[in-house]
Amino acid sequence: MTLFLDLAIALGAFLAAAYCLLLSRRLRALSQLDGDVGAAIAVLSQQVDALTRALQAASQSSTQAEASLALTIARAETATRNLELMLAAGRGPTLQPAPPETEGFAPFSRAGTRPRVLRQRDTDGGRP
Repeated sequence: MTLFLDLAIALGAFLAAAYCLLLSRRLRALSQLDGDVGAAIAVLSQQVDALTRALQAASQSSTQAEASLALTIARAETATRNLELMLAAGRGPTLQPAPPETEGFAPFSRAGTRPRVLRQRDTDGGRP
């Protein structure tokens, strides 16, 4: 009977040793994985910082482009109003290309136009 108990204890010790070996291998694999995950997290952190800087630069650029576009739209609206007033007054502008030396945006100039004289109707029916 003691022989069976000794064999059972030896078998239990052998199984415990095998289980400890298995746990040791898993722990070693986990520590290696932890190093890989740490390196991956560091790389991702650097990429997030780079993307944040790129996003800030793009935001600044879009703000500057927005201001430039707003100025261009305001100038276009002013030119549109002027053209509408000219057309409403009955004077069609004679458009010619502007010389390249002019400052600012002026693709057309009104060189060579004569003001038209509009006749008014007689309100008294032509009576003296």
